[in-house]
Amino acid sequence: MKIVEKYILKEMKLPILFGISIFTFIFLIDIIVAMMENIIIRGISFIDTMRILSFYLPPILAQTIPMGVFLGVMTTFSKFTRNSESIAMSSMGLSLKDILKPIIKLTIIITLFIFFLQESIIPKSFEKLQYITTKIALENPVFQMKEKTFIDDVDEFSIYIDKIDKRDGVSSGVLIFQKDKNTNYPTIIVGKNAFWKNDAMVLKDSEFYKFKQNGSIEIKGEFQEKIIPLSAYATDMKIKLKNIEAMGIIGLIKESKLHTGEEKLKYNVEINKRLAVPISVIILAIFGVLLANGHHRSGKGASFALSLLIIFSYIMMLNIGVVLANRGLVPSVVGVWTPNIILSIITYLVYKTKAKVM
Repeated sequence: MKIVEKYILKEMKLPILFGISIFTFIFLIDIIVAMMENIIIRGISFIDTMRILSFYLPPILAQTIPMGVFLGVMTTFSKFTRNSESIAMSSMGLSLKDILKPIIKLTIIITLFIFFLQESIIPKSFEKLQYITTKIALENPVFQMKEKTFIDDVDEFSIYIDKIDKRDGVSSGVLIFQKDKNTNYPTIIVGKNAFWKNDAMVLKDSEFYKFKQNGSIEIKGEFQEKIIPLSAYATDMKIKLKNIEAMGIIGLIKESKLHTGEEKLKYNVEINKRLAVPISVIILAIFGVLLANGHHRSGKGASFALSLLIIFSYIMMLNIGVVLANRGLVPSVVGVWTPNIILSIITYLVYKTKAKVM
């Protein structure tokens, strides 16, 4: 029995990893395209780009692991059926329950791992992602700055840039408001050109205007070069995670207690989703075994197509449930857990049918 269990787990390892990789890559396509733009157009280093991409992985894996496990299980047991290995297992006296034991053990471990991802790794990933993107933006502000848009609260400055040359990062038509606690009017700095060096903006051929309390000009001057340091903004940066997707379940529960009505509703929906998706791994894996294990000899293509159909049906039902729950049309528990309940019922009925045959 133990030898067979080890064999089943060994055969599933690569298909599961392959399935997770496929779905993770699909989810990452848009991000990878954006990262390529950062490398080619905005001059962000390849290493920094890879670091940013790595911080996107944990939240994506929490969604793709259930899909990959299901695809891997379907692929493995379809192969057992085609090679008549499932018949050999039955001939050895293995019941359907015996075959499912290693699958259930494995998926329980995977489910706990997803909970660990959600509670520990994902919040840290979002925090590091937020930190590194802000730091890169300061070291190379072209990364986030847009033409004809005000960037406010950068230290005591508000910055407006008319045009940015993406090739060399040189800006033209720069307008800066420097806040002053001693007066209601900020000092205005108008620069012809500007570039970034060592966490600072270097202005060339610029003018400045300082105002009195009554709004009249107190001092007017010109300078060939002026350095505006912005490094303090990154040094003392303290990040508080406000995005619901960046919080763990415990954080979501604590935050939900501070809200009422519609605000509280979205937290409840997210909490239920964080519980339902990991648990779906167990249900999907069992269902995959039941669908693939039998006496038919369907090809790899048919198994793969059936796997995708079931996975996308589950995702569609879950997304519809989440939308309905967020709009308050159905209770959070009903909206989020209905796909799992439907899948569980179908799995049970298929199990009863298969158990009679084997």
